[in-house]
Amino acid sequence: MDRLNRVFSQEGVSYFTIIPLSWYPEVEPSAGDIAVWMYGNVTLLRALATIEAVQPELDGDVGSGVGKVLERLEFKIDLTLSLVAKLLAKNAVLPSTCPVFVSAEGMEWICKETATEGEDIVISAYISPKLPQPLVLPAKIKAVQQEPGGTRVYATFTHLSEEAQDWLSRTIFRYHRRAVQLHSR
Repeated sequence: MDRLNRVFSQEGVSYFTIIPLSWYPEVEPSAGDIAVWMYGNVTLLRALATIEAVQPELDGDVGSGVGKVLERLEFKIDLTLSLVAKLLAKNAVLPSTCPVFVSAEGMEWICKETATEGEDIVISAYISPKLPQPLVLPAKIKAVQQEPGGTRVYATFTHLSEEAQDWLSRTIFRYHRRAVQLHSR
């Protein structure tokens, strides 16, 4: 299943991806759990923004020696991060991948598990192979539809801190823009 056709209406910017994703029921997460999840989410999203940032071209006339040194240093750091991420991913037990539409308000995916509309859940979504750490997102299942390949679930996020919501919106926009650029080529 290469492409998931969006069934449930989502407003705003979204993008399609295939990522490791899992979820479990959680009636009412504690304030402490939510605070830990949001801190981890913000840290992850900020780190991804830094890793994925496009570096501006350096002026060839000014400090070209320094520019080349910085470029080599950045390459070495990128290589180190890539190797560490692969090592972590190799030793981690990731959930199965599934096709997902992601927006700043929620997610739509197809899974093998049975889901119930109105159920409170916690989603673990590994949005980037560059950092094999999940976003942990409390959500409420808004719609469920049985399909031949499994259960299509649409859930909206709940309990997101303002900072986590802001970083999630930025990340979704960045990934959406990148997908549009790749599609237009």
